[in-house]
Amino acid sequence: MVNALKHEDTHILLENADIQWYWDGSQIIRFRELWREGSSIEEIAEELGSNSTSIALLVMDQAEESNIRPRKRGIFGK
Repeated sequence: MVNALKHEDTHILLENADIQWYWDGSQIIRFRELWREGSSIEEIAEELGSNSTSIALLVMDQAEESNIRPRKRGIFGK
């Protein structure tokens, strides 16, 4: 990660976003089930008590780790 001074002409990604960074094992298992069932990120967020931004990041994390597979409609589900 790069430490950068904040300048007027820069943008810090997700600087003010409400992100859930930590997930326990049961949440990950449920996330994977919902993903396989075709739930949208909004539906998954509601089920897990989170928000769609956090779920989108979790999707990227789990895909990067090869824990979930791509879906025909991606984050939109069925």
